[in-house]
Amino acid sequence: MRWGGGGLLLLLLAGAAGAAPCDSTATCLAALNAAQAATRSVDARFVQTKHVSLLDQPLISTGRFRFRRPDHVRLDIETPRPSTILIAGRAVTIPGLPPSEQRALADSPMAAMFTELGAVFAGNLDRAPAHFAIVARADGDDIEVTLTPTAPDFQRLFRAITLRFAGAAPTVRSMRLDDELGDRLEVELRDVAYNVDLPDALFAQP
Repeated sequence: MRWGGGGLLLLLLAGAAGAAPCDSTATCLAALNAAQAATRSVDARFVQTKHVSLLDQPLISTGRFRFRRPDHVRLDIETPRPSTILIAGRAVTIPGLPPSEQRALADSPMAAMFTELGAVFAGNLDRAPAHFAIVARADGDDIEVTLTPTAPDFQRLFRAITLRFAGAAPTVRSMRLDDELGDRLEVELRDVAYNVDLPDALFAQP
């Protein structure tokens, strides 16, 4: 099973925090939690690159990501095929799509990742989301977090999700998802604004 058209995005949050040790999974996650504690909302641009083994060139999509605590996400995919994805907790909605296509996207690996990783968006990285094992380590000046699915249903969809955080107050810079076919999805976060006003209407179903 390959990722659905248009793609989704896993982008995390960061706020201000002092330096903290990162010499084990527990201490690395504690440092990331401290960095995210003050973050109420995020508004960012993203570039998503999908590498598919059967294609010579990668597939690139761009758009805008918005997050508001505790668990509201809005993804506006602008290119190549405009679409909007709303996530609230475990509920995934894709306005304007027929019910059958909505169900397919809602059951896709990336949508499953978003709903299962609600604890990550809420800044609770010290508690591994259900159906995942989590490992964090220092990689030079960065922190790398890898989530590996433990449930068979998830293992059939993807092999691992890798998040990279950088900076004195660790800020997510990239995400990579490797699927069971050897393909991968990479996401880069750009032009990030924190704690901006995001009204209810942005996350409301039409």
